[in-house]
Amino acid sequence: MSTGLTDALHILRQWQCTPNQALSILKLDPDQPFPEILSDEQCERVTFVLNIHSDLSSIYKDPDEVYSYMSKPHDDPYYDGKSPLELIGTGDRNVFGRVCWHIDAMRVN
Repeated sequence: MSTGLTDALHILRQWQCTPNQALSILKLDPDQPFPEILSDEQCERVTFVLNIHSDLSSIYKDPDEVYSYMSKPHDDPYYDGKSPLELIGTGDRNVFGRVCWHIDAMRVN
């Protein structure tokens, strides 16, 4: 298992992600959740998780805020009262990319 995948799974656990959500978010096969080689899409999804975590760590200094951001519902019109985890948990690659972009944009404001 790659280090990136290990790190992403640890972060997802910290975000209070369920095992089924983690499989969907990272597009992992339930029959082989720890592949030796990741597909290009799986690598992209691992990168999204790592980048979101990095961005949140630069925005918030309190680790509780870093890890709770993804599981809390937000009033921001982009999230429409949902949590970012709910959105990326759908497995939709475009939604995942937009959530990643949205959080990155928070960092530069």
